[in-house]
This record gives sequence, structure tokens and C-alpha cells, in this order.
Amino acid sequence: IKVAQVTFKTKGETKPVNVVYAQEKTSKSVTEPLRWVLLTTEPIDTLIQALHIIDIYTARWRIEDFHKAWKTGAGAERQRMTEPKNLERAVSILAFIGVRLLQLREAITIPYYLRKKGLVEEAKAVEAQRCDTVLEEDEWKVLMRFNKPRGHKDKGAPSLKWAYQSIAKLGGFTDTKRTGIASWTAVWEGWST
Repeated sequence: IKVAQVTFKTKGETKPVNVVYAQEKTSKSVTEPLRWVLLTTEPIDTLIQALHIIDIYTARWRIEDFHKAWKTGAGAERQRMTEPKNLERAVSILAFIGVRLLQLREAITIPYYLRKKGLVEEAKAVEAQRCDTVLEEDEWKVLMRFNKPRGHKDKGAPSLKWAYQSIAKLGGFTDTKRTGIASWTAVWEGWST
């Protein structure tokens, strides 16, 4: 990790910007290290501050996934309203739905990547989380009418993995790629159903 402050000059105006350069350590498995050059206005005077900037950036992929859930999944981009205030209200409500869809999808994607890293027990723990952490009781009970989990004998809320897969199947998901990860459109169609 290296830090510096640089100054950009634009149209006779100068703007100071802090730079954090981070490079992954090389190892037997990492032959081409990952390198990030991060520009920020946040302070970088200490190692903890520099690490905080890196930590913020690592959430970028999750933010991108939320935007996909919100825009493509929940349909924020499909809204056709003539009044800006109505559009603002609609997409605000859809943002909450996007968060719930993202929570459901992470029940599949996080274990998928944990298994790729050999963390099988951690993957199983994520998959075993109960769906009532994301869905209301009436929601998962209605979902059970469409797709009752195998071996489930009124033991309470099934797993998040089951809920995600059930919703995706309602949206037409068939898992042809064998990843278990449905498109945002399939998840939304299932949610809508």
C-alpha cells in the first residue's frame, strides 16, 4: 500500500486529490497481482485510513449487484411515469425490494464463491440461514404452496437457499449453466408471481 496527494489542474483551477495504491502480494497461486489506484477526498494520513479506503472500494461489487437488483430485477428502469415525484416514490419503494432480492441472491452467490475457495463448511452455514431473515412469514408460507422443501415437516422457516431457488423457478429459471444463480429478470418474475 502506498499513498500520496496529487493536484489536478483544470481550467486554471487546482484540485487536491488523495491517491491510494494497493497491490496484492504475489504467491504460488497469484502470479499476476491485482493492482488498484484509488482516488479519494478522504484522509489517507494513517495506514488505518488507507485500509479504510480499500475496504470501501471492496464493497463496489456489492453496490453494482444492488443496482442490478434495483434496476433490472425490481424494475426501476421500467417505470414510465410523467410526474417526477411519482417516479421518485416508485423507485424508492423498488429500492427496498431490490435489497430483499439481493439478500436472497447472496444466499446462493456467497456459498458458490466460498466453495470455490475450499470453504465448504462456511458455505453450508450461509445456505442454512432461515429465509425468515429476509421474507415475512406470510411470504415464505405462500411460497411453500408453490414449492414445498423436501423433508420439511413444519419445522419453521426453510433456508434462504430454498427461498431463492423457489422464487427463481417461479420466474422460469432452469439452471442450464449449473451455477444455481438466476438472472435478475428471472428472480423478479418469480417475485412478481
